[in-house]
Amino acid sequence: MKRLFRSISTRITRKYLVIFSFVLIIPTLVIYQLVVNYAKDLMRINIEQSNEIYAESIAKRLNSELNDVVLQLQLIAGQTGNQRVDEQAMYQRAKQTVSKSVFIQSIYYFDASKRLRFEAPFQTEGRGIVYEYPKMEHVRWSYNYVVTELIRNHRGEQAVAVLIPVFFEDRRFRGALVAELSREYLSEMLKSISVTRGGFGYIVDRNGMVIASTDEAEWNKNYAEEPVVERVVKGEIGTGVMPHVGQVSVMTYYMMSHNWGLVVGVPESLAFVPVSKLSATLTGGFAVIFALMLCLVVLGMRHILNPIVRLTRFARHFHQSPSRAPFPEMLVESQDELGVLMRTITSMAVKIHEKEQFLRDVIEGIPYALITLDQQGRITHVNRNMAALIGAPADTWKGQPISVLPPFSFLQSLVGETEVSLEDENKQTRIIRAVASPFNGGVLAVLEDVSQVKLLEAHVRQSERLALMGQITSGIAHELKNPLAVLASTSELLKEEMADLAPAQMIQTLVTDIEEEIKRMSEIVSEFLAFVRMRHEEVGEVEMDRLMDRVLHLLRIKLNEANVRVIRSYEPFLPPAKGRQNKLLQVFLNLLLNSVEAMPNGGTITIQMKRDGPWLTVSIADSGVGISEQDLQWLFNPFFSTKERGNGLGLTIARDIVVEHGGDIQIESVVNQGTTVRCRFPIAIKEGVAT
Repeated sequence: MKRLFRSISTRITRKYLVIFSFVLIIPTLVIYQLVVNYAKDLMRINIEQSNEIYAESIAKRLNSELNDVVLQLQLIAGQTGNQRVDEQAMYQRAKQTVSKSVFIQSIYYFDASKRLRFEAPFQTEGRGIVYEYPKMEHVRWSYNYVVTELIRNHRGEQAVAVLIPVFFEDRRFRGALVAELSREYLSEMLKSISVTRGGFGYIVDRNGMVIASTDEAEWNKNYAEEPVVERVVKGEIGTGVMPHVGQVSVMTYYMMSHNWGLVVGVPESLAFVPVSKLSATLTGGFAVIFALMLCLVVLGMRHILNPIVRLTRFARHFHQSPSRAPFPEMLVESQDELGVLMRTITSMAVKIHEKEQFLRDVIEGIPYALITLDQQGRITHVNRNMAALIGAPADTWKGQPISVLPPFSFLQSLVGETEVSLEDENKQTRIIRAVASPFNGGVLAVLEDVSQVKLLEAHVRQSERLALMGQITSGIAHELKNPLAVLASTSELLKEEMADLAPAQMIQTLVTDIEEEIKRMSEIVSEFLAFVRMRHEEVGEVEMDRLMDRVLHLLRIKLNEANVRVIRSYEPFLPPAKGRQNKLLQVFLNLLLNSVEAMPNGGTITIQMKRDGPWLTVSIADSGVGISEQDLQWLFNPFFSTKERGNGLGLTIARDIVVEHGGDIQIESVVNQGTTVRCRFPIAIKEGVAT
């Protein structure tokens, strides 16, 4: 027993108990609850169905009885063509009707002056009493019968009655016959079914007053505030579980004709008695099941968990000191699964040692320097290449913090790839590429001497720069053509205007355009020289709409000559983009000139600008000849052109400038329909917020 309690403190035992709880105990409790709830639901559905059948039956029977009362009153009235009320004959017929009917308690006749003429089955001694019987005015004017709610008659008693008007062929109101109904008969009608099931039932009028009930103590009570009565007086029909007189009950409510409501139900305390007995039976059965489960737990802990705990202790000692591990002979000799597991673990230990030796050989054989650090930044392993890079044997630094090697202290916080410059023992600078990643709670770093590689890359970049200079030279020649074209047109127009003695303002504008284009040509040359000297133009905020308006102003003469109409659609309050203004002007000048040249017979250029998240999108669409799908894939290649005299550098330079600004450029075109060029630029950021 002590061994059993000792094993409970182990993790596997606690897991075993937790699994036992989730697999056996909790599902058992859930099943128990589901069975009980299902039985309750089944019982409630059965009661609801029975109540609905009972309510419908009572309603039909009561409606039929009321119709019979109306018919009998009409026979008593004897409405013929005599034009005279025969009170004595009516009284005799009324006495016979009351004596034969169990539903009619008494019959009265009130004349048109509200005077009581007779009362059956009693004598006519009460004749002459004047009393305004409730609902009498209703039958006077409606000429139709009415069934009253709970009222007070001329004797001061609570009653319900049926009234019919008495009139003849002249349609003159002669009086009203009143049949007071037997509330005892209505209650007995309810008791005939509901009481035998331990339930209840009652009939209420439209004011919530109890007309009849299986419990006579409920007569004349006002149940208007009961939830079920609130529903039934609204004309609703249904079934539900609701409180009634302090008890939760399963009830069916039914609105009958004549504004009477019927409620039948069974308290849950009585309805679910069979379910309670079933619950007690299930509780006893599950208690027996739990006892058996407990026995299984004890046996499992003794014959399964205890051997596993001993095997775990052996594995722990074997890991720490294989030669001193207590060998559990009883487990090795056992032929069951635990014995197989023990022999398998022993075999795996030998294989793991072999794999470890293999990995050590691989690490030592790779042509890179490798070092591992633990979470505290201590060196846990270095291979021979790393030792050579450090300049000391590996055993010297193992277990030491990386801070004792200042040139390599950056490895403790390094994540990813970096390059550093180190000096070796000969005072020569060496470039080391280091890649580090999390490893076994620490850091694994691989280092490579890339000094020679960097030297070769520098030579390659120099060669590429020389080749690119040639391409840029061609690009500059191409770009200088556009400002020169503007200057030529402006100069020609200036001559013409001067010939006609143009106003001084026009001359000043044309001269300003010439100066701006000359300035831009100088900036292009300066950019070329800056590229050669590895300088960069300063980046700033560029308002694209104003820049585009400036480009259109510079091209206004060429646009007019080419019969090209420009449509501008700028989104209001556009934020500035981040870039170099002159280079972006160069991009849009190239794109607009391409669009003009694509429309030899004139056309329309539509320029749109809008914000798209963190991007500013500029679209230039023309109605020109378009570009074939085959040529679209080559447009950005240097020296490829669809023009006879083009050098193929305009779009290449424009693409490079857009990419340099962190954006992208796309071209869509349909032959004989036009071309759309869409450029995206990142929006300038101010203090962490896009402007």
